Amino acid sequence: MRFYKPDSRKAYVFPLWTLKRQLLILFNVILISEFPGAIWFPKTLPCDVTLDALNAHVIVDCTDKHLTEIPGDIPTNATNLTLTINHIADISPASFHRLDHLVEIDFRCNCIPVRLGPKDNVCTKRLQIKPSSFSRLSYLRALYLDGNQLLEIPRDLPPSLQLLSLEANSIFSITKENLTELANLEILYLGQNCYYRNPCNVSFFIEKDAFLNLRNLKLLSLKDNNISAVPTILPSTLTELDLYNNIIAEIQKDDFNNLSQLQVLDLSGNCPRCYNVPFPCTPCENNSPLRIDLNAFDALTELQILRLHSNSLQYVPERWFKNINKLKELDLSQNFLAKEIGDAKFLHLLHNLVQLDLSFNYELQVYHTFMNLSDAFSSLKNLKVLRIKGYVFKELKSLNLSPLLNLPNLEVLDLGTNFIKIADLSIFKEFKTLKFIDLSVNKISPSGDSSEGGFCSNVRTSVEGHGPQVLEALHYFRYDENARSCRSKNKEAPSFLPLNEDCYSEFQPLVELKYLDFSNNRLDLLYSTAFEELQNLEVLDISSNSHYFQSEGITHMLDFTKNLKVLRKLMMNYNDIATSTSKTMESESLRILEFRGNHLDVLWRDGDNRYLKFFKNLLNLEELDISENSLSFLPGGVFDGMPPNLKTLSLAKNGLKSFKWDRLQYLTNLETLDLSYNQLKTVPERLSNCSSSLKKLILKNNQIRHLTKYFLQDAFQLRHLDLSSNKIQVIQKTSFPENVLNHLNILFLHHNRFLCNCDAVWFVWWVNHTERLMDEKEDVIILIFLEKPLQKSKFLQLRKRLCGSSVLEWPSNPQAHPYFWQCLKNALATDNHVTYSQVFKETA
Repeated sequence: MRFYKPDSRKAYVFPLWTLKRQLLILFNVILISEFPGAIWFPKTLPCDVTLDALNAHVIVDCTDKHLTEIPGDIPTNATNLTLTINHIADISPASFHRLDHLVEIDFRCNCIPVRLGPKDNVCTKRLQIKPSSFSRLSYLRALYLDGNQLLEIPRDLPPSLQLLSLEANSIFSITKENLTELANLEILYLGQNCYYRNPCNVSFFIEKDAFLNLRNLKLLSLKDNNISAVPTILPSTLTELDLYNNIIAEIQKDDFNNLSQLQVLDLSGNCPRCYNVPFPCTPCENNSPLRIDLNAFDALTELQILRLHSNSLQYVPERWFKNINKLKELDLSQNFLAKEIGDAKFLHLLHNLVQLDLSFNYELQVYHTFMNLSDAFSSLKNLKVLRIKGYVFKELKSLNLSPLLNLPNLEVLDLGTNFIKIADLSIFKEFKTLKFIDLSVNKISPSGDSSEGGFCSNVRTSVEGHGPQVLEALHYFRYDENARSCRSKNKEAPSFLPLNEDCYSEFQPLVELKYLDFSNNRLDLLYSTAFEELQNLEVLDISSNSHYFQSEGITHMLDFTKNLKVLRKLMMNYNDIATSTSKTMESESLRILEFRGNHLDVLWRDGDNRYLKFFKNLLNLEELDISENSLSFLPGGVFDGMPPNLKTLSLAKNGLKSFKWDRLQYLTNLETLDLSYNQLKTVPERLSNCSSSLKKLILKNNQIRHLTKYFLQDAFQLRHLDLSSNKIQVIQKTSFPENVLNHLNILFLHHNRFLCNCDAVWFVWWVNHTERLMDEKEDVIILIFLEKPLQKSKFLQLRKRLCGSSVLEWPSNPQAHPYFWQCLKNALATDNHVTYSQVFKETA
């Protein structure tokens, strides 16, 4: 976390020391003298106050305190104030009255954009900042206002400001006038104001000389903004420029002409390679690459990091690197450079390169026999890290890596996710400086020949990296690897082609199979023809096959079900499925689908509509279990995308905080809905208006406190209702109409906090009149464990005479215990009507 000292214009990183109650009185006295007034703050202050004695900081943290206004009793000598994740709607000059020592304000996430924020507490009133709200804070160095739906850059900001962050707002226009007061600004974050999860529906506008007056600006981030061209007249002081995930189709010759101090340039994701990415993706016209002028980088003589990830590049011109002599890190991953890797003349100009990433550049519909590395790799004498995941080839031999043998500094070699079958691992003995080798997600066998049938298995084997894994994991298929959460100012911790093999299917000899348990393996659903030989298969269990679903860039054809014509039950539980190459599953025979323990929260992320009809084409599906999918909400389109004949839907253990009850009308055949073990707080206003077919509703273990006034009115079809283990205190008579209650077969209300008051009289009366008694001729099973004195009750004696086999005594002899349990089993399984004594007859 970045902190600013009041008497300095530079940023420092400081440790946070928390004052403990157990401190000695003497130490408290020392602190009082060092921080006059620092520990007198009132106990009513709903925030955590931390003193950093060494660096003269008073840190007030009000994160996620459900605040609706800024507290008025914040210590006047506070230097760092955090108000993130609250519901404060207004900021005025009075908000920070007497807080003249503030150097940092973190005011993020008080009105998060709808698609990014929680669905149980959608913010509809954007943050309002009145003029001059911050102008009096003459020491303020850093201001974070991300995630507040702001429409413009706030006015009257203090000239002392060095860092301004406005990410994830609704700012679609940047003009010179907006930035005139910020001459001393060094860091400006304006990303995520216009992209698929925070759409702006207008063209993003940047005035020609908008940044001209920012003469001290060093870092400018305009990522994820739908920008179509590089902004003109950028400050010459820039050392980092982030333009990734925009829609820039061409880099002009003069775009970076005056950026002679630039050290980091990120142009990734501007003409993206969209195959197998887990987010909405639009390539450039005709799938063309990002067009970069041959002289575009000529002025960047200080450039050290260049990122060109996912730009659909097919070749890399040498001319780009003519003047970039200091380049240390180059990211060319997720392009179309498989052939270029075999030529790569541009590498001759990169003598100082330390890291090179060429991962996921595989050719579509090609499975190479070996990897072809250009001899130019041998010129990278300073290279320490080389990543070539996702080239996709069969054999790894010494000849393939020969250009790397004489690299004196190479420490990390990453060849993961290549589906290598044969590897001569002894070749790595020749690499004297290598410390880490990653061969994960391959099909390597200790020995064998490529002609052996054993390699046709879809269950891949892998050799893990040699040595401990100390390198940070890279993610090639995330939309924004550097995105920040509301709780941190730092970044969030957060497919391959048909193989043309001449192999027979593993299941050819099992064509008559009806039940297949393939759970707890490493199944690879690379083909939509998986299992198609099993034309008589009725039940298939592929649960707990998460290995390849957890790997990035893998093809997952989940529409394989369309070829299994008699399949009735499919279990796909606990696979961590978060992506699918096929956008829908298909089947006309499937009746039951278990999809527990996956990641529909990712497939159905707000703003991504590609998978909303994922189950729609399971035309005859009756039971769908999507429990444990981390779904905090369901997008409205999910209900319309459900199978037309669905009768049972289970959404248990998802952490649902809200539920669109009115969308149940799309499920016209739904009879059972399980919403147990969630975090729901409300029930529908009137259940009968949401569904006329629902017979069983399970809402146990939620957070329901109140039932709506007409909850069950006209719900005559309901037969089973479970509201147990909630926080219900009162049930109104209108909520439970008697004519509906009398149709119920099962009602669970235990483990609620019912109040014993006059409002409960009617319900107690109903319970007393609804008891099933023996003299009503209702046959019931009652197990009662009585102590010895109670076994002489007259009721029990009468019961023995009426039906002796229904009363059992626990034997004192331990050897007779098995006999007792057998008698109990027989009693429960027998119709007692035939065993009643004929001596006794009922009289009027």
